[in-house]
Amino acid sequence: MRRWLPLALLLPGIACTPPPGPEDTSPDASLAGLPVPSAADGHGEPSSAPLAVSSPGPLPGASHSAALFEAWQRTAAEAGTDGGVAGTAEAALAPPPLPAPHDATAEDAAVARGEVPALSIDPALDDLAQPEEEEAAPDAEALPLPEQLTVIPDELHPGEELVLGPDGEPLEDMGLVLEDVEPGAEPVGVDVDAGTDLAPHAIPFAPDAGSLRVRRSIVVRQEPRRDAPPVGTVAQDMRVRWRGDTAIRGPDCEAWVQIEPRGWVCERYLEPNFREPRVRELPKLREGELTPGIYARVVGKRVRAYPSLKLARARRRGVLLKGSVSVQLRGQVRIRRKTYWRTTDGQYLEARVLREYRPSSFEGVDADAIAELPPTFAWAQSRTRPTAHVEVRAAPDARAARETVLPPRTLVAVKALSDDGHWVSIAEDHWVARDDLHVAWFSHAPPQVEPGARWLDVDLDAQVLVAYEGERPVYATLISSGKQGTDTPEGLFRIWIKFAEADMTGSGTAGNETYRVATVPWTMFFQDDYALHTAYWHDRFGQPMSHGCVNLSPKDARALYAWAAPQVPVGWSMVHATEDAPGSWVRIRGQARPTGKARKVAVAATRVGAP
Repeated sequence: MRRWLPLALLLPGIACTPPPGPEDTSPDASLAGLPVPSAADGHGEPSSAPLAVSSPGPLPGASHSAALFEAWQRTAAEAGTDGGVAGTAEAALAPPPLPAPHDATAEDAAVARGEVPALSIDPALDDLAQPEEEEAAPDAEALPLPEQLTVIPDELHPGEELVLGPDGEPLEDMGLVLEDVEPGAEPVGVDVDAGTDLAPHAIPFAPDAGSLRVRRSIVVRQEPRRDAPPVGTVAQDMRVRWRGDTAIRGPDCEAWVQIEPRGWVCERYLEPNFREPRVRELPKLREGELTPGIYARVVGKRVRAYPSLKLARARRRGVLLKGSVSVQLRGQVRIRRKTYWRTTDGQYLEARVLREYRPSSFEGVDADAIAELPPTFAWAQSRTRPTAHVEVRAAPDARAARETVLPPRTLVAVKALSDDGHWVSIAEDHWVARDDLHVAWFSHAPPQVEPGARWLDVDLDAQVLVAYEGERPVYATLISSGKQGTDTPEGLFRIWIKFAEADMTGSGTAGNETYRVATVPWTMFFQDDYALHTAYWHDRFGQPMSHGCVNLSPKDARALYAWAAPQVPVGWSMVHATEDAPGSWVRIRGQARPTGKARKVAVAATRVGAP
């Protein structure tokens, strides 16, 4: 729930609300005031309608805010950078080159994963708060969660389970294990040295078919050939519509079919369906969920994961887990007095070694809220004690009388700065320490940003992200950037690929510590393996926490994922930026401040099955 300073303190700084802009014509703009994809037309192309916000114009309170910002910069301990605007923008000119295709004997599903980058991890798990409760005894029995996931025994393969898809057929896991991908892998039976002759071909489906069912997650190509640049990936079991009256026959595919809303797919991955097209937003959320499903971290020493339930019961062939491991849970099975959880990659773990994450419910402010806020506003949150209340003094002096205290992340007006730059006036006779505020400084677009284009501005010093359409701020929120030693890169970049969900694995910066974080939702890569993405494992937004990426709360990540370019068609699990559909610009500027040692409080995780 968003916290606000009492109205009496905000009113003096509230600017007049500009006239409303054009009405939002997108099918659904319920997500934090941002347009979200709609499948109403059956094509799965998300809306790109403008936001229903105030009309464009100069930045709100520009002159007063500019004076405040100048004073703020002048009294800053260390000056940050402009995010590369004044220099070249080499890192933003093109996405990293992809590896050249090579021969492979992998299953044809590898085609759908051939362009996935190798990732560095961004879990910040070592700093997570530990639960205050005592560890369960070895024979303790885990209680089932109130809402259990469905697991169906596989009669053909005893000890294994099936998960049914939307059509009642076995559904394979869609999670990507990014480190295991073979870039450029080709389908079985394809002659990689074949020619490129293409010829028109009749659509190989009955004319009365209502849609084409995607048999497995597959890459969509820009042109009807296997070496064409990828557009994205459409998820398994989606029903799509084809375009045109003819397909294209080539040496690598009997018939390339053009699908809605764009791109080409080989017909071997499609099958006719007499029902209408059906796609859904990915990742799929149940009503009331912040993240898709349940996530947990593995605790204890010498914990093993088992490839099947039978082997788990026998405690055989278990894989010893090393480092910090987080998993997404797919279902649970109770055998005698023990409960086992199945993860999205098909492994089994005892429930007693898992601690469930409770994702943050924090969210930023959208364009409508920004229009009602003062020209310059901030979140009140201590950098050294982020969960503590923020003290408000009667004068810019730590010895002055305490007027009140503010809950963390209360929104306040920024009205004036003390002469020494250490205190900020939020109302008459109400002063807050500068280090206890995270100010949303509105800024002009870099010259590289096209007029009216959507772009993101990340202020590392304030730990604040502001989303813009041209010069107009439409969203602002707190983020967590890289910790000291694993800094987030400064500069001007472009989003080059987006994933509905992505596994992240890698090594830490100190020692030989390894990490694995499962199915991170709403991930947008902007520079090599640096990304903006959900952090379901902590609630310390406003404080550097990551290994270099930009952490967002689930609500913020979902909203910005749907809003930022390139747009993701509904039913697609991944999309590439292209020359015709480039990604949004991301400017990262300033310098993150070192923070004090965080207190150990139980805010991040609880035992799976605990009430």
